[in-house]
Amino acid sequence: MQPTLDVWSVLILLGAAQGLFLSWTFLVSAPGPRLRNRLLGLLMLCLALLVIEILLCYSGYIRFVPFFVSLTEPLTFVAPPLLYLYLRSLAKPAFRWDARYLWLFLPAVLHAVYLIPFFAQSDAWKLRTVAESFHRAHPAAPEAAHNFWWFASYAWFYPVFYLVLSGYLLLYLGLQLYTLIPYWRQRAAQPGQAATEWAWLRRLGLGFGLVLLVYVGATAYYHHATGDVNDAGDVWLASLISLLFYGMNGWAISQSDLLAAPAPAEEPVEDPAAPRRKYEKTALSPEVSTEMLTRLRTLMTTGEPYRNPDLSLAELAAQLRVPGYQLSQVINEQCQQNFFDFVNSYRIEEVKRQLLRPESGHLKLEEIGFAAGFNSKSAFNAAFKKHTQTTPSQFRKNAFVQ
Repeated sequence: MQPTLDVWSVLILLGAAQGLFLSWTFLVSAPGPRLRNRLLGLLMLCLALLVIEILLCYSGYIRFVPFFVSLTEPLTFVAPPLLYLYLRSLAKPAFRWDARYLWLFLPAVLHAVYLIPFFAQSDAWKLRTVAESFHRAHPAAPEAAHNFWWFASYAWFYPVFYLVLSGYLLLYLGLQLYTLIPYWRQRAAQPGQAATEWAWLRRLGLGFGLVLLVYVGATAYYHHATGDVNDAGDVWLASLISLLFYGMNGWAISQSDLLAAPAPAEEPVEDPAAPRRKYEKTALSPEVSTEMLTRLRTLMTTGEPYRNPDLSLAELAAQLRVPGYQLSQVINEQCQQNFFDFVNSYRIEEVKRQLLRPESGHLKLEEIGFAAGFNSKSAFNAAFKKHTQTTPSQFRKNAFVQ
């Protein structure tokens, strides 16, 4: 295979680079819930590696790294469970990792084991399979070596592999819809709730829905046209995933604090006990302060950012598109609270609403606390006692005493 690099290859290459960047961002440096970001980061990494292998095979540069042939194929059984778990973490604020979820990745492990005879073949043999899949000229086919006892099954397995994978993807599509439909109904009943999160879910769902349609459509078309195993349709899939990476990067930038008003290099340390002259040199008029407080309360009510257990002052200020020091001033002066007490007050009100609902009676107290944004049972109990002068269990008990 003679290496070539055309415009299509460059588009895919840049998309793969953005996918790797997104993966690193969510795995290492993104603020917010760690489990949720790690799931998304691993999903981006899986997709980026799949795109890289398709790019190498399409462009012919796979000849320099023949060990990469089919190396990422088991990841096609990893991405759907990761997406499903990520959507669950978005739709269910109390979502926690459970070791049982590892069973979801068993198909990927089994497929990797099944491919061992393929990986054991010579580099020339692997490159021939790539050339044949893309209908390109190749030297005389070398003999297969290392004939494991199930190696002969490859001849009949790969013609049906794409049907198996399509069914697998459709199964997870059903699971994802099963998870998101109740979430959608809840948001429809409470307009404005978590608007940013719901917008992100819609875009993510649309993007991955298109990926599924293109995969099924391209696979059916090329296999029908050639009558054998054909990876030419994978180029369309890699291109769409690259566009998905472009869109996610654009959305992430638009929602970051890069476009917010610049904040000073050093933000004052927040101290609710400090006198008001702390802010005497800031140019924040009473009208602006009142308007900012109104926007803040609207955001806290409609967007529910307090449900994020790792919410910070800088992140909340970025959502409001205001400098952090001004938001701190408004909370200190207008609410007579520091940032953490202010956020916890909303969490406590959410907990109280849930404790007063009979249909939430089966939920454990810590589940309700985690769903409201607390990251530990001790922090939840301490904050609840501070704000209500009673414990969560006593509050629930008193709520149903007639």
